[in-house]
Amino acid sequence: MGGFELRRLGRVMEPEPGNPRESEGVLNPAAARGPGGALYLFPRLTARGNYSRIGIARVRFDEAGDPTGVERLGVALEPEADYERRPDGSGGCEDPRVTFVEPSVDTQNRPMIDT
Repeated sequence: MGGFELRRLGRVMEPEPGNPRESEGVLNPAAARGPGGALYLFPRLTARGNYSRIGIARVRFDEAGDPTGVERLGVALEPEADYERRPDGSGGCEDPRVTFVEPSVDTQNRPMIDT
């Protein structure tokens, strides 16, 4: 396979200084394109004590199409179940995976849900 050139541009997302949800790192993001073409990252946000959530961020690009950073949009998943939260304050959500599922429509243009 040829025709590809790797250019390292640096980090797109780093822990935000002063953000307690990211104090121990942002890592292992899943990525997906939205319907309008925007690129979204779903990083693991790691707080003190290795307590993690899954965030959502939109990637910003310059005029040349190179990524320049992110716009943080909040938290997509937060620990809720007992098995996700430990008594010592650690726990949380593990590295995210994202899959696009094409919506299906019935003959009367109503969304269908396969069961």
